[in-house]
Amino acid sequence: MKFIKTILASLLLLSALYGEIPLKGKWLFKLGDDSTWLKIGYNDSSWYSIKVPSFWEDQDYEGYDGYAWYRYHFSLDSSVIGQDSLILVLGRIDDVDETFLNGEKIGATGAFPPNYSTAWNTNRFYSIPNGILQTHNVLAIKVYDESFEGGIYKGPLKIITESETEKSYIKEVPRRSYYQIPFTNGIAAANYDVNNLKFAHFYPHIYQKYDDQTETPLLINYARTVLFSDDEEIPLSGLSSKKAGFVEGTGIIKHELEGENFKLTQYAFCPFTVDKPMWIFFVVIEGDDIDGLSLNFEIIGKDINVNVGKWAYQKGNRKWLTVFLYYDKSPNSYVFLRKFKNRHPGFSALIEEVNWWRDWHECTLIPDITVPNGRRLYLQSLAILKMGQCREEFPTRGQIIASLPPSGYNMSRVRDQAHSINALLYTGHIEEALAALQFIMNSRNGQYKHFMWYGEDHGIGQDYAVSVSQYFGNGVENSYRNENGPNIEIDGFGLTLWNLRHYIEVTEDLKFLEYYWPKISRQIADVLVTLVDETGLIRSDSGPYRRHLPGKHYTYTSACAYRGLVDASWLARLIDDEDRADRYEDFANKIRINVEKNLFDPEENTLKGNLEDRDVESYMDISSVEALNWIFNPQDKVSKGTLAAFDKYLCMKNSPRGYRRIANEDWYDRQECVFFNLRVISALKKVTNFNKAYRLRSWINDQATQNFNLIPELYDEYNTDYQGAVPMCGLGAGAYISTFWKD
Repeated sequence: MKFIKTILASLLLLSALYGEIPLKGKWLFKLGDDSTWLKIGYNDSSWYSIKVPSFWEDQDYEGYDGYAWYRYHFSLDSSVIGQDSLILVLGRIDDVDETFLNGEKIGATGAFPPNYSTAWNTNRFYSIPNGILQTHNVLAIKVYDESFEGGIYKGPLKIITESETEKSYIKEVPRRSYYQIPFTNGIAAANYDVNNLKFAHFYPHIYQKYDDQTETPLLINYARTVLFSDDEEIPLSGLSSKKAGFVEGTGIIKHELEGENFKLTQYAFCPFTVDKPMWIFFVVIEGDDIDGLSLNFEIIGKDINVNVGKWAYQKGNRKWLTVFLYYDKSPNSYVFLRKFKNRHPGFSALIEEVNWWRDWHECTLIPDITVPNGRRLYLQSLAILKMGQCREEFPTRGQIIASLPPSGYNMSRVRDQAHSINALLYTGHIEEALAALQFIMNSRNGQYKHFMWYGEDHGIGQDYAVSVSQYFGNGVENSYRNENGPNIEIDGFGLTLWNLRHYIEVTEDLKFLEYYWPKISRQIADVLVTLVDETGLIRSDSGPYRRHLPGKHYTYTSACAYRGLVDASWLARLIDDEDRADRYEDFANKIRINVEKNLFDPEENTLKGNLEDRDVESYMDISSVEALNWIFNPQDKVSKGTLAAFDKYLCMKNSPRGYRRIANEDWYDRQECVFFNLRVISALKKVTNFNKAYRLRSWINDQATQNFNLIPELYDEYNTDYQGAVPMCGLGAGAYISTFWKD
């Protein structure tokens, strides 16, 4: 042990000479809260070992919410101890922390209950006071997690000098920063943790909640492949990871690992060849000398704890293990298992699933894609949309969730679904687009027909057919609320009309239009007309970023309404409803005139993001790009001036290409917004700035190539790491696909 500590000290000294002391690795961990645990002399020999950075849920603490402590021992050379201006960097902690070094508090972020305030997305940078470091040091961190995942979950973790802070954390090169690969069949869902080599988050539905009372249950904490050499387990973490990700254009996970003289390959998928919650795991060992190797599969959950046994069926230079998991919620909810050691189920199930995806892609329309790896991301994005569409029976069928579980954003939102539908129509997948439109047209809305807030009615004011925010799994309207009330978002009305026109243009399905026209006209398009207020714009709403009430007159919302009313006028003429066609066209023109009149700032030569904010630092908003895409001539002063203003005020400091949402100090808005980056690409193509559009798309493409061809909600402001929900369906995969097509 003394020898190991000496080596550790030498390594830390060597690192310090180059500007940093790494701290990630194995730490000590204990659930609960005790103030004596911060002391340097506390005996922590009985504490458990835990990997840092990583969520504690991924390390046998699934479902734990509350307090926990971390401790980390490290040694330093005297030359390091005497350095000034040292910074402790702890990356990100979910949700709240209080940090002690050698028994002294050096920092805290967030607030513990009862005045709880989360800080899960904040990088921790704590100054180390002079004189606090010693030869032997103990870092003790108290952490509180309110819900979902918790712990010290994301690096970097190190001690650096102040001079190293900026250059250590500002990186512009695309690289892997995300390690969770989700897979579903539109019914069941799970994900594969590439770092920890475990399968987790087993859900029997892809949507988060069926209704306001019924949350989708977590069935299994984790499952993993276990490899044995004779009777001794060989940790998979000791093998070399060669290739991980999806089999191209599918929902099949494949991870290749190499050991000494053998290769181990894991496959996992939820099969589209069945219409039930089902998971298939198929593991293969290949090598010339594998007689002593055997496989096991371990499944740990609330009501299940199974080892399938050391199986070693061999033929030639291969051994394999196949495990099928099913879920049946009647009469009692349970998971049941089938295990196989013969060749047929694993290989045949895998081949059958590959063939299913190949057949599904036969109708896929693929444009000319010149960006490197763009075709691969295009096909994988389409597979993400397919996995994100619910295949269960009515009323859940057809909805497309905003992000695959376990992102926490796995609910059907109108805005996200609109861009999914758009992409499906471009790519020739009409059946899926129709199912999504039917889900919306048959959804149940009206909760916010009237909604009083501080004496004012913020409701829609009449019967309407599109949710003001999102849906439960059963198709009933829902909206997230906080202390400022619910989100009431009006953009979904225009976006749905946009989808409907696109569908009719592609399919010429006039029977669909005739059947739904009474609802389309009276409860979508007519509603938009009544929501134009005295400003000539769409009335105030929660906007593109869920700002709750009372809201503002957003340029984005009026742009979506303009697009929708133009399309509604086209649909009305197609069905010979000339009075409505003229009315919709008149109101679309009224919106266009008043967007330019009331929302263009001639001094800054740019569109304002909303009517209420006056100074450019407040009103600059990347979502205004939709007005460039849908209202203005690409070559006029509005389009050119607004794009120039985006570059001036919203271009990310540390990214060579992308944009933030708005120019303020809120964490969420400071990050690079991937969806609106994609929408800017469309605007750049319209103004014929093809080189810049190509560079911006390549930036997103290169990031996704490094991260399993998944597109996130955000890139980190400091180092462009993936942030927010991953993967995004409509606002990621769908929007990416659409950049290759003309709006």
